[in-house]
Amino acid sequence: LAKALYNSICDRFECACFLFNVRKISDQEEGLVRLQQTLLSKLLGEGEIKVRSVEEGISMIKEKLSKKRALIVLDDVDKIEQLKALAGECDWFTGECDWFSYETRIVITTRDKYLLAAHEVEKIYETKLLSDPESLELFCWNAFKMTRPKANYEDLSNQAIHYAQ
Repeated sequence: LAKALYNSICDRFECACFLFNVRKISDQEEGLVRLQQTLLSKLLGEGEIKVRSVEEGISMIKEKLSKKRALIVLDDVDKIEQLKALAGECDWFTGECDWFSYETRIVITTRDKYLLAAHEVEKIYETKLLSDPESLELFCWNAFKMTRPKANYEDLSNQAIHYAQ
């Protein structure tokens, strides 16, 4: 859903960046630094930008992106430290943020809505669960590259979608 939104509106912004798997990458050594480097490189349209520490990355983001009208998607965030390192500590209610232009939009995907509340995110959209037939179709597209399960895989496919909800 976030990728579809990103693809449909990214051309309305001066620059755009979709950071996939924030949780997984930030858990790796120097992961937050690598995410900051990717963010800066993509939004500035330059080659690889070197960042030596999270603090340096914060400083560079503030300095280089404060005037940019950007679209940023932070996918699968699970810690407040990730938001502080990549999106700053903005007052989302008033829109006051010294990191980015007021026209910048940051989309955060997470499984933890309390994380969004702790970061004072202004608008929260909670996705609805897929119905069983929708879940089965999505599963089959990814598992079998078709809309229905392969023969002899119907029960196993249904067990998988019920287990994953």
